[in-house]
Order: sequence, then structure tokens, then C-alpha cells
Amino acid sequence: MQEEAKLIVKAIESLRSEPNLFKDYIFPIASAFFSAILGGAVALLFFRYQEKISVEKHKMNSVNKWTLLADEARANLISIKQNYHGTLTEKPIQRALAIPSVLFSSQSIKENYSELYFIVPKAGAGKIAKWSQIPRIRAMIHNYNYLQELWLKRNEIEGPITEAVLKMYSDKAHADVTLDEVLSCVGAVQLSSLVDLTEHVVKLTDDILVELDSFLEEFPAYAKTLIKYKKMKRYGAILTYSKNEDVNLLEIFNKSPQANYESIVDLFGVSQEALQSRYVTGYE
Repeated sequence: MQEEAKLIVKAIESLRSEPNLFKDYIFPIASAFFSAILGGAVALLFFRYQEKISVEKHKMNSVNKWTLLADEARANLISIKQNYHGTLTEKPIQRALAIPSVLFSSQSIKENYSELYFIVPKAGAGKIAKWSQIPRIRAMIHNYNYLQELWLKRNEIEGPITEAVLKMYSDKAHADVTLDEVLSCVGAVQLSSLVDLTEHVVKLTDDILVELDSFLEEFPAYAKTLIKYKKMKRYGAILTYSKNEDVNLLEIFNKSPQANYESIVDLFGVSQEALQSRYVTGYE
């Protein structure tokens, strides 16, 4: 019986493995260490991936926001121009009296241009795209805001002048009223202010409309090349713009007739060339 017990104890002892420093101590610690490193690396890669997606989302949101802002501004100017499009001649007096006070919603655009940082081309990029220049976008928006102020100012002085002329010459059309006849109704200062503001708003409205239209057609397409769009398919899309060959819409972009300032040089006391230079917008 004692021999059998010894055999059993010996068999049990043979099953117990010999102490192993690597297997018993180093391996468990190393395994836990490398698991922690792997987990951290995966978390870091995932964080960076999400960060990159966030950057691309910001780009897309910025592009869409500026596209919508430009579209709203363009629609505002279209509604303004529809009040006089097709009614103007080359005579400054007729132009001043033919355009009524224009009711519109005046809302200045005040945005952070720095969010468009990604559209700026890198040094040595070669040909520079038209709408990769933030100063040009800023100038367009500034001029649009300024134009709204001009229209509001013109509305203030147009009503009393037109009313006075219509009372005196109600039997005449705007094109038939002469400079002397208008001066018999209102003073030279009032009339020159109305003519001056009219020429400014007509010219600038035409030019800013064309600029906004160019922005809407070209900016989204350019910005799309700067966004990793494949990663954003489930998020949304970049807004695009098209006139859809709308004849009436295309017509409104035709510029108003150029004014002939010869008849009003005495009213302003300057040459015809000086008046032409006065109404240069920089978009010619």
C-alpha cells in the first residue's frame, strides 16, 4: 500500500513542470505590455482618421456655406435689377428717373474668411485658379455690402425727386424729360446726387452679378478638388449651381446700356472722360 502511494506521489510530481523564468514571468508581462501598445496604436490611428474626416467635413461645410451665401446675394441683386432691366437708355437723366425706389432685404454678409484657408494654393503650384484667391472673394463680398448701402441711399433721395418731376410733367415719359425741365423741379445738388448714385448702382449691380455668377459656377468645382471626397460620400455633397438654360435668368445677366455723359457735364462741372472714369468698378 505504501509503495502504491509513493508511485502516485511520483506520478503527480512528474506532471508538474519545471520552473521557467521566461514563461512564468517575462512572457505574461511582455504580452500585457505589447497588448497595451497595440491598443494605444489602434486608438491613435482611429483618432487621427476621425480627425482627418472632421477636417474634410469642415471644408465641405465651408464650401457649401459660401456657395449658399453667394446664391442668396445673387438672388437679391436679380430681384433688384428686375425693377428696371430693359427700360434704360443711354441718357443719364432718363436712367435716374426710370429706376424707382427698390424694396429689398438688406443683409450684409459678415463671415470669417480664415475658414477658407484650404483654397489657397501652395507655393509653386503653377497656374493659380481664379477662386483660390481669398482677397478676390473678400472684395466681392465687400462690394456687395457696399452696393446695398448705395441702393438704400438712392431710395432715400429718389422718391421726392421723381414725385416733383411727375407733378410738373406727368404727360411726359422719362425719356422725354430734359435736364432743364428736371432742374426746374428740383435743385442741381439733388439731381446730381440722384444721377451719380444711379450710375454707381447700375454699373456695380451689373458687375457684381457677373462676379457672383462666376463664383457660383467655378468655386464649388475648384473646392471639390481640394476635398477628399471619397471619404465624405455618406456625409453629404458639395452644392453645385446651374442656370439650367433659363432664358429669363440668362437675360438678366446682360449688362445695362452704357450711359452717354455728354449731356450732364455742365451739371457736374467735369469732363465726359472724368465722369466715365468715376464709374469704373474695376471689373471691366
